[in-house]
Amino acid sequence: MKELENLSSVIYAGQYENETVPSVFRVEDGVEEIAENAFRGFSSLKKVILPPSLRRISAAAFADCQNLSEVVIPFGLSEIGDEAFSACPSLTGIRLPDSVTHIGEGCFEGCASLSSLKLSESLCTVGAGAFSFCFNLRSVEIPDSCYSVEFNAFSGCFSLESVKLSKNMQSVEESLFEGCRSLYAIDLPAGLVRIGRRAFRGCLSLKSLILPVSLLEIGLDAFADCKALRRLALPKGVTELEDLEVFGGCDSLTEISYGGNAEGWERLLRGKTLTVPTSGGDILTPKIYFLDVKNEI
Repeated sequence: MKELENLSSVIYAGQYENETVPSVFRVEDGVEEIAENAFRGFSSLKKVILPPSLRRISAAAFADCQNLSEVVIPFGLSEIGDEAFSACPSLTGIRLPDSVTHIGEGCFEGCASLSSLKLSESLCTVGAGAFSFCFNLRSVEIPDSCYSVEFNAFSGCFSLESVKLSKNMQSVEESLFEGCRSLYAIDLPAGLVRIGRRAFRGCLSLKSLILPVSLLEIGLDAFADCKALRRLALPKGVTELEDLEVFGGCDSLTEISYGGNAEGWERLLRGKTLTVPTSGGDILTPKIYFLDVKNEI
């Protein structure tokens, strides 16, 4: 079995036969990159030990390794490519060293057993769908080094209960937490400017939420079908609700605290009344509490 390609210091796909890969595989030191699809679909693989020389794991390098349950990742690794560990249903925990700056699209998508996650304190970007459908993931803390978590990154994480976002994130992207039905606690950054379409759609356990004063925009269906959401604090700086049915299906929403006054509220709603279509077909009209009454007309 040829382990190293000396010309480029990468492990290439096609150099191995599945039956020759042991259940515990140690990549030799000196390797700087694991090539695209290098170990894809190797069902015999249960544990991988990566070398200190490694700098990059390429796209789909360990995708669809059905029995891979443990990966030892060294300090020095900086980038994990798209779908690198996607569809690894036996992978239970990931600890990323503080050298990792980028996690690619769909990197851990469909890792159904992943319940423990420690992200790098140097992380800058997380790609779209990176942790989607990680059904057993319970908590996530995005380090303050991170400024971008792309759309769908945690969608369909049914067991996800609590999230702390980076203070340097300005946007909760489209469908970021859609379908996270166990999510009840989220720490939003003070500088948040935008909440994208369907960002929290179907977060069935979310009961109350205080939106930061920096917020300007809320996208279509951002909180749709949050059936337990009862109270919401909406800052007066919000200038755009993409659709007045942004809270459709929020069957329990009875009160909204608005940071401005009645005039500002009317301007935000363009003279219309905010109503909530429930999942049962009824229409609710939440009570609006104005917090800035000194300039009330």
